[in-house]
Amino acid sequence: MQKFIDRRGRVWIVDIDNTTLRRVKALTDVRLLDAIDGDLVTRLSSDPLLLGDVLFAICKPQADQQDVDDEAFAEGLAGDSIDEACKALVDALVAYFPESRRRLLRKAADKQKMIEMRGLEAIEKRLDDPNLVDRIVEDLERKLAVPTLSDSSSDSRASSESIPDH
Repeated sequence: MQKFIDRRGRVWIVDIDNTTLRRVKALTDVRLLDAIDGDLVTRLSSDPLLLGDVLFAICKPQADQQDVDDEAFAEGLAGDSIDEACKALVDALVAYFPESRRRLLRKAADKQKMIEMRGLEAIEKRLDDPNLVDRIVEDLERKLAVPTLSDSSSDSRASSESIPDH
């Protein structure tokens, strides 16, 4: 069994069995078994609202015991608790499957995590580029056709040539 602590300090046990799979499907229309050969792990890790809905469905019996509704549960998911909850869910999914599939799902989850990390590193590197702002502003000016100082001086020459002599 996996667990996570939400930002309200509540501990949630994430345990997946057949009953849990049915409950998640009934409440969220998400098939957790799609994690084995679909993009569910990616969707859950990139969509905190979907993650929250799925986790609430998984943890609903605990939430009912603690008198926590779906809104109060969702309020507990923010910041680092989202990552912790997603990890608990993926680990619980891996643990649900028999060893042959467990190994494949673990590899897929590890690759997904690696892709996310590398993607974040690439974005951070791009944001650290000292010329980024200048390039974005230049691109924006080009798209908006904002005249530059040299454009306005050539325009004044053209307009003075179009004025007839008297």
